[in-house]
Amino acid sequence: MESIDLPAGHQRVRAGEPISHLCFIETGIPSTVVHNDGGKSIETLLVGREGITGWPVLLGASVTPDETVMRVGGRGLMILAVNIRREMGNDVRLRELLLGYINICLLQVGQLVLANGQYSLRERLARWLLMCHDRLNTDDLPITHEFLSIVRAVRRPSITNELHVLEGIHAIRASRGNVRIINRRVLQEVTDVTYGAPEREYERLITRVRADVAEPSVFFV
Repeated sequence: MESIDLPAGHQRVRAGEPISHLCFIETGIPSTVVHNDGGKSIETLLVGREGITGWPVLLGASVTPDETVMRVGGRGLMILAVNIRREMGNDVRLRELLLGYINICLLQVGQLVLANGQYSLRERLARWLLMCHDRLNTDDLPITHEFLSIVRAVRRPSITNELHVLEGIHAIRASRGNVRIINRRVLQEVTDVTYGAPEREYERLITRVRADVAEPSVFFV
């Protein structure tokens, strides 16, 4: 595995191009965005230190119509896709861990669809801020109103209005290019049930993996 810098704006996966590497994220936040021919786009998946980019190749895909871009710069560990696919064939635990993570990604997409169809922009925005907060070692999220309007596929004034509301209930403090999380509990109350299902599944996956690793092993000399 190769340690690499991942500056903001870096494309980890390009739409329609072969996926040659996967990247285990150590710091920073990449997100996956889907586009249509009419120029519309929306974020479908948020990744951080819990996950990897390029995972469609683990399901047998060679390309994807979606792109994955670093939203918050950081670092990661890159590995050739062919190497990790070979290791998945040799290591049952690794295969179960990676497929378990892909299941969580699909759950996240499903929760996004539910939130977009059934919940308000305020609830969806609070959910997104919590997900970012989960993936960074800071309460300060280096994001702009313009960026939020793009990934949420809404007009910028709508984002500004909802951020003001969240400020008014002392959940966040927004400034130019930054959103500070003041009170996670309040944000969670705002999200209702739009936040939590993929996160709980991730905790179950990691708990199971840790238990497997902790089992006594037999060593042969």
